Amino acid sequence: MIASTPARVASITAKTDAIVARYAPNVVRWMAGLLWLSNVSWKVPTAFGRSDRGCGGLCGYVNDGIEHPVFPGSGALFENLVEPNLAAFGWLTLFIEGSLAAMLLAGVFVRFAGALGIAQSLGIMASVANTDGEWYWSYLLMAGLHVAVLFIAANSRPLSLRAISIGVATYGAFVSLTHIGEGLTGTSFTIFDDGDKFPGDFWKNVFPGSVALGIVFVALGIVLYVARAAVASRANFVGAGCVAIASVLLFSYDSDGLGIGLGSRASTAAVVAAAGLALLALAPTTLDVRRQAN
Repeated sequence: MIASTPARVASITAKTDAIVARYAPNVVRWMAGLLWLSNVSWKVPTAFGRSDRGCGGLCGYVNDGIEHPVFPGSGALFENLVEPNLAAFGWLTLFIEGSLAAMLLAGVFVRFAGALGIAQSLGIMASVANTDGEWYWSYLLMAGLHVAVLFIAANSRPLSLRAISIGVATYGAFVSLTHIGEGLTGTSFTIFDDGDKFPGDFWKNVFPGSVALGIVFVALGIVLYVARAAVASRANFVGAGCVAIASVLLFSYDSDGLGIGLGSRASTAAVVAAAGLALLALAPTTLDVRRQAN
């Protein structure tokens, strides 16, 4: 009995290590992807928080960078370069963070996303780390999360078509659930509609929209699941179409949301882009086609 105990412990350890090696890389990048997904919805074009009533949202963060500089000269940089060009800075920020969410959730260009996430995290820290109420370690930990993504990227497992379809439908179900009781197109939140930062802010930023928007995602997931064989043979075209739709949605964004309406936000476009990138990753390469032909 005594002799068997170390062997049993070693067996459990080996199984645990195998599970961690299989799933941990995906869990880490999904967490990083959700981080950026929850950060894009409140960056609203085209004013990005600037209005006659004051300066909030991204505009407020830029003002924090001016009033509470982190590095010598950083305040002047924000005042003379970023603040006068807030719209361009806002669109660039929205595109970078939306792309980060899409790449990390899809498991595509993960190593590049890790490096870009490090740079973006440190850039945010350089703007607001000295602002009252901010904790500079938050941004160092954000950067550290992307260091982990960078080093484990090679072990990330691409999503299957089945997983993509289930993920899209599940996202839609959560969007609908969040707005249940508000009719088909009502955008008010009936779950987590409180002043708490968590889970209130997280839920509102990740699952904005309406019951109708959620149904759109559920329907898309069902179509992908039912037509898996047909989609797999044309994954490159379907994936490119999703990425193109996401791009059009993002750049047609205005203060009322994305072009499709229904309470959609930048996170909506990021999820569509993630689905498209994941499909593109499944598309057979020219070499694969030649091997199948032979």
